[in-house]
Amino acid sequence: MKKVFNILLTIAILIGIVIYFDYTGALDVQNTQDSEKVTFQISEGESVNIILNNLVEKGLLRKRFINYAKVYLKATKTEGKLQAGTYNIPKDLNMKELIATLQNGKEQDIWVTIPEGLRKDEIAEIIAKELDRAESTHFSKEDFLKATTDSTFIETLGLPAEVKDLEGFLYPDKYAFAPDSTTNSVIKVLVENFKKRVGTEYTYEDIIMASIVEREGYNATDRPIIAGILLKRLKEGWLLQADATLLYPVKDWKHVITVQDKADDNPYNSYKKTGLPPTPICNPGIQAINATRNPEESLYYFYIHDKDGNPHYSKTLEEHNANVNKYLR
Repeated sequence: MKKVFNILLTIAILIGIVIYFDYTGALDVQNTQDSEKVTFQISEGESVNIILNNLVEKGLLRKRFINYAKVYLKATKTEGKLQAGTYNIPKDLNMKELIATLQNGKEQDIWVTIPEGLRKDEIAEIIAKELDRAESTHFSKEDFLKATTDSTFIETLGLPAEVKDLEGFLYPDKYAFAPDSTTNSVIKVLVENFKKRVGTEYTYEDIIMASIVEREGYNATDRPIIAGILLKRLKEGWLLQADATLLYPVKDWKHVITVQDKADDNPYNSYKKTGLPPTPICNPGIQAINATRNPEESLYYFYIHDKDGNPHYSKTLEEHNANVNKYLR
């Protein structure tokens, strides 16, 4: 009997461990990858069970996480803090973010998702679109762009001294901004998040290169290889010839590159200028930054992506031209 008891006890402990890790993981996992916003209403006196079931119906909470949500509410003593009101909630919140949002019915924070690889003008547009919905907002897209090159303001942000433009340091992430956020307070939140996520082990040149790797690479597999190729070309004095640098001055990532673009004499033209551009060309995510920090060495000097987004690498110009003819024409 003792042996059976010990076996059952071991099984119970293992099940408990699995449930615990499943629960803690459920708190931080995004509900979905979809940032679409859903209108959600809590009525006065509505029970926790009704609220959680309604969240599931609206696609804001996974059904299998309902019991975990109840446990979290009890553990954090927030069962009675869910506020009646109408909310505008993105589907991609994790459970902690969702519960925090539902505690602020009157002056709820405004969720803004900033994707990786956008320029500062694109970021300003996204933030303005969301914050302009709040009557108390003090955010200005025009002031935002001015502040990104205001040397006096930049000096207060704790970035490397050579940074004179905040392009590259407006960290892409999901943010909850107060309705009365100011332009400068928004920028400080983005930059502080950059410092928190990226740390201090980087140079300005690293962020410039990471911004190119962000736009040139497609995923966690190809970015380290592309970073290795570009860093090798840079070290050996080659032209980078990265198409993304041509698109930065025209402010259009979908622009079809022409012969004239490659011949244009501007500091971002890596087909004519050796070395790095003067600033980052976008605001990279941590994947591209880490790829630049830890590039994958290879014998390759060239790369392309075919029409399906698959990478093709080559060691020589002859091989590269053959890949272009095979996959892009």
